Amino acid sequence: MTTGENTRPGDARSDQEPLDPMPWHVDVREGVFVGDMLGVTPPVGRARWADLPALTAHALARLRVDVLVAEAGRAHSELDQLDVDPRTEHLWIADGDLLVACLRLVRRDDGTPCVDRACARPDVRPLGLTGALVIDVVARYGAGPLQALVRTDSLGAFLQVGFEVTGPARALPGGSHTPMARRPDAPWRE
Repeated sequence: MTTGENTRPGDARSDQEPLDPMPWHVDVREGVFVGDMLGVTPPVGRARWADLPALTAHALARLRVDVLVAEAGRAHSELDQLDVDPRTEHLWIADGDLLVACLRLVRRDDGTPCVDRACARPDVRPLGLTGALVIDVVARYGAGPLQALVRTDSLGAFLQVGFEVTGPARALPGGSHTPMARRPDAPWRE
């Protein structure tokens, strides 16, 4: 059941009360884990760069620069050729018109999907939105091998869905990143 009015089961809202600021929906038939809560997940947007509306592309770029460049305190070029590669898919979660979490799924030379640039605004990190995006990727591509290049503060979201560390952390312009991989037979939750 999608709540269309941005309410949760049990909410008693009158027409005058403000709507929930996060566009959550509940589908008990297709329960998805977000943190430790079964059945609640935010809607995930997905598109190739060429198909992104201009305002969404700007919001995606702004979120990544704010988190991966400004917050890291190291000036570097955040956007690169992989963003516009037709094989790259961008995923995001929005709060109205404002993007609050995103990642991109690039393809390695051998075609293996690889998650990178996963990030969320600091004020929403406790909600597990990066994890929700990772779960979306695993749900769609988990029947095959998956790789990831993960910031240290996001390791938990990947470990929970069966990713394993495959090498030492690397110092990259946006901070330390750890290579990870997930086998198709990996469990959904540890």
